[in-house]
Amino acid sequence: MTRFLQRFALVFALLGAGTVAAFADASPAEQYEQKLKTYDPAAVEAAKAYAKTFDIMAVYEKSAPMMAKAMAGQLKTKNPALTDDQIKVFTDTFQHAALVDNADVMNHAIVLILLDVMTKDELVALSQFYSSPIGAGILRKFPVLSDRIGNVRKLMKTDIVPRALDAAKAKLKESGVIVNM
Repeated sequence: MTRFLQRFALVFALLGAGTVAAFADASPAEQYEQKLKTYDPAAVEAAKAYAKTFDIMAVYEKSAPMMAKAMAGQLKTKNPALTDDQIKVFTDTFQHAALVDNADVMNHAIVLILLDVMTKDELVALSQFYSSPIGAGILRKFPVLSDRIGNVRKLMKTDIVPRALDAAKAKLKESGVIVNM
């Protein structure tokens, strides 16, 4: 499962766990509004502002082409008779349904997660900071940071872990123990 799909599923699972059970007879918008009433109004305002500033939907939208490519590969593998045009229709429809038709659901889930995880003071501070020029600049750099941190994970796999394994094997070899990995 792609990272996008994992995050997407997590957000919906958290939204469901946090609101649907408590307000089963209400519409999703009513559930959201009812749930918001259980929080401090200042925290709600700060969470909404922070979620808007963070613009998580833009992050998901940037992931869409990568997700579509991965999904197309899975579809082609499991459904070899599908044409490229059919696969495109499927992935385009999925993305529209996920990112456009459910944008409010995603944004509501993010606000509720923020309210469940952060304190009012933390939310106010985050909202104020990321609304400032410095905070906004940092937010714009998050995609670059994320990509570069991904490179560190690759470095771990291709360089650091192999060298560390060699060092550990060599240490045991000094005492006559051979380790195969």
